[in-house]
Amino acid sequence: MPIKLLLLSLLIFGTVALADVLETTGQQVNVAPITLRFCYEDKQLLPYYAGDGAVVPEQPGATIEHLRRATAQVGIELELIRLPWLRCLQQLEDNSIDALVAAFDTTREHYTVYPKQPDGTPDTAKAINQLSLCLAYRYDNPLIKKLQQQHAITLSRPLGYRPIPFPPQTTLVAAHSPEHALDLVISGRVDATTVLCELNGIRAKEQHLEQLPVLLLYPALYKSDGYLMLSNGFYQRDPELAERLWQALPATRDKERYLHYLTYP
Repeated sequence: MPIKLLLLSLLIFGTVALADVLETTGQQVNVAPITLRFCYEDKQLLPYYAGDGAVVPEQPGATIEHLRRATAQVGIELELIRLPWLRCLQQLEDNSIDALVAAFDTTREHYTVYPKQPDGTPDTAKAINQLSLCLAYRYDNPLIKKLQQQHAITLSRPLGYRPIPFPPQTTLVAAHSPEHALDLVISGRVDATTVLCELNGIRAKEQHLEQLPVLLLYPALYKSDGYLMLSNGFYQRDPELAERLWQALPATRDKERYLHYLTYP
C-alpha cells in the first residue's frame, strides 16, 4: 500500500476512534443526578412538616414543598427521611444524611455548614424561613403578673429543641412533643410553653390553638432564622451547588403556603 494511502487510512481510523472515545466519555459524564438526603422530625410540626411517622403524606408541609421547589430549580433530587430529631442531628454529624433545617447554633458548627456572610456570620438573606415564638399560657394563669414581679415560672419544651433565652427564674420541664407541652400547660402542670406566633414576618398561629383555653403573650419571646444546614460531606463534594441551593431558597419561598399549613387538620 502506498505510504500516502496508508497515512490517510490511519488518519481516518484515528478520527473515528477519537469520536468513539469522546462519545463514550460523554456518556460517563452524564451520571445520575445528585440527591439531597433531607432528614426531618417524624412528628408533625406545622406549618413545616405534616403527619406523623416515617410516611410522607400527600400534603407534606410547607418546608417540604419549599425544598422540592428549590431542589428542582437547581437540578437535584430530594430524598426525604423522617426520624426523631436527635437522630437527624446525629446522622448529619456522621454524614449519613445531607441536610436538615435548624437555627444557627455554635454547638453544632463543627458538623454543619450554613450560608455565611463575608464576616462568617449566618447570611439571613438565604434563610429558608423566619419565625417568632411567643409564650402560650392557660387563660386563667397569672403568667403576666408573675413575669412582671419576676416570680419563678415553669415552662415546657420538647426534648432536643434548641435552648433559647427565657425569662429569669424559669424552670424547664421536658415534653415528648409540642402537643405534650401544650397538654402540660392546659392541665396546669406548667405555666407556659413556646408556640409559633409570627412566620416570615407575618403574625400567625396554628389553627388548633383557637380551640384550646390558651392565650399568646406578645411581643414575641424569641425570633429566629431557619437555615438549610448541610453536612460537611455534601458541601465539600460540591460547594458551588450548595451555594446555588441556598440562593434558590428565598426565591422559591411561598409565604401563602406556609400560612396555609397553619390550617392543616
